[in-house]
Amino acid sequence: MKKIFSLWLPVGFWMGAVFYLSSIPNLRVSQSNFWDEILRSAAHFILYGIGYFLFFRAINFGKENLPAGRAGKNFLLPLFLTFFYGFFDEIHQNFVPTRSFQVQDLLVDFSGAFLGKIILEEKK
Repeated sequence: MKKIFSLWLPVGFWMGAVFYLSSIPNLRVSQSNFWDEILRSAAHFILYGIGYFLFFRAINFGKENLPAGRAGKNFLLPLFLTFFYGFFDEIHQNFVPTRSFQVQDLLVDFSGAFLGKIILEEKK
């Protein structure tokens, strides 16, 4: 039980932090519209890349010790969960004043998670 808690607590904390940031109306990181868009997209990319790593860690912990013939590490489930959370978060933003559902943000979220998947697959 303690192991499950220590694996999933970082996932919950990270997704809670993303949810909190998405709840802030008029969130800007720069006065310049150009730089605000660039920096916010970079933040989405990084946040969801890290989210993928955390989901991957929680789902695949201990699988390196599986006996031969058992299924290996799962790379797709963390990708699906990260994408699903990004989709959920974009829906959530529809209810925040001055925020809205942005397909562009969802694509950047998925791209960050997908890069995380590629990095981890290369390490296996």
